[in-house]
Amino acid sequence: MAREEIHASSGRPTGESLTSNPPTERRNSFLWGTATSSHQIEGGNDKNDWWAWELEGNIEGGARSGQATDHWNRFREDIRLAHELGLNSYRFSLEWSRVEPQEGQWDSGAFEWYEELLNECEKYSLTPMLTLHHFTSPKWFADAGGFTWPGSARRFAEYTKKVAQRLGSRVPLWCTFNEPMVMITGGYLGKFMPPAKFWPEGASLACRNILKSHVRAYEILKQEIQRPVEVGIAHNLLDFMPDRYWHPMELVITQVLHRFYNRSWLDAVTGRKQNFGVPGLVPKPRPVMDALKRKTVDFIGVNYYTKAYVKWRSRDAAEGVSSDFPIGLAFSRRHEAVSDVGWAVHPQGLKKILKFVSGYGLPIYITENGIADRSDSLRKEYLSSHLAATAEAIQEGMDIRGYYYWSLMDNFEWVKGFGPRFGLYSVDYDTFDRQLRDSGTYLSQLIRAHRDGNVWKAPRSELL
Repeated sequence: MAREEIHASSGRPTGESLTSNPPTERRNSFLWGTATSSHQIEGGNDKNDWWAWELEGNIEGGARSGQATDHWNRFREDIRLAHELGLNSYRFSLEWSRVEPQEGQWDSGAFEWYEELLNECEKYSLTPMLTLHHFTSPKWFADAGGFTWPGSARRFAEYTKKVAQRLGSRVPLWCTFNEPMVMITGGYLGKFMPPAKFWPEGASLACRNILKSHVRAYEILKQEIQRPVEVGIAHNLLDFMPDRYWHPMELVITQVLHRFYNRSWLDAVTGRKQNFGVPGLVPKPRPVMDALKRKTVDFIGVNYYTKAYVKWRSRDAAEGVSSDFPIGLAFSRRHEAVSDVGWAVHPQGLKKILKFVSGYGLPIYITENGIADRSDSLRKEYLSSHLAATAEAIQEGMDIRGYYYWSLMDNFEWVKGFGPRFGLYSVDYDTFDRQLRDSGTYLSQLIRAHRDGNVWKAPRSELL
């Protein structure tokens, strides 16, 4: 299949692709989507490390994912709802513990479910973007040490190969990992994700082994799938700034965190020097030689939500940061409008991050951007301001090819449980009924305006 046919399933004429058009001509090929993850919506993912961690009482309020949003039984409805928003793409993750519940034992029925999900995407002309790993690992894999286990890259490669063989011909866009730095800091520094231990050496091992896993997965997807595919990672980035601009330690640490958290993964997957260590805190691992001086991504996925003020030995308990960690983070000031999880609305940070990422010379997809807003009072402004920042970036020549709002519907929001409400559709967790929020209607209107050629050229005031 010719490269220009990659996105034929999205209803565009053959010969038109995301890669062929300059920014000002990309109206019809731009991907509008929502992002989800398996454990947060499917329900019944009882063979992974998060389920086990939930049973130990680690989620706020003692919550457990349970049936989540019952997407496992309602996926046809959910894909239809995505279509009704006017979307032309859908980003989802495959639950490794479903397809390989025990090491080396593959569940054909689980694969068939994901095939049915892809059938629905094709029915409604939604280009799929599949994420291989979105925070959860099979229990057997976690018990062996997860990505600190020397055999982790080999096992992830075998999983990737199986997925590529079963689903590969139907998926043009792939993310190997979602937010690897969140997973590493949460598991081995901040203790807000399993295995929730303060183990800097473990963080170092996980960085190296996840990079090895990514490189092997990239090669497998390219080799096994008999059509051109684009492979990247979905990387969380924060707009770091010192809490006190006059404080020399906070100024230094802000730059250290930017290098470790924002830059290190992008450097590693584009063949540059691997900077996974933090002097005096996280040991620098040996480099992964297969990743040096070569690009192992075709695009960069940007997951952006907010900013982070860096505090040195703060007396305040910072969200998601272990008391063992000498650095505190604050995600808002007292006077700022904040989301359900206390994150400030900070669209100027998105423009700053897009400019930084564009320096790597690769196409960009905004693979996650959204706000937890139970009252739906902030989401319209959040959407308009962040899409205005995206429009400005495109007009300045940045190669941005898609925008995925997080999330299609309310879901199980990891350690925060079911409290935060990120969805364009609300979910009644007693009945699992979905209801479109006003902000969802608003996004549909913006998408229609974009397709008419208005949004990317409009000044911000015309978006509000």
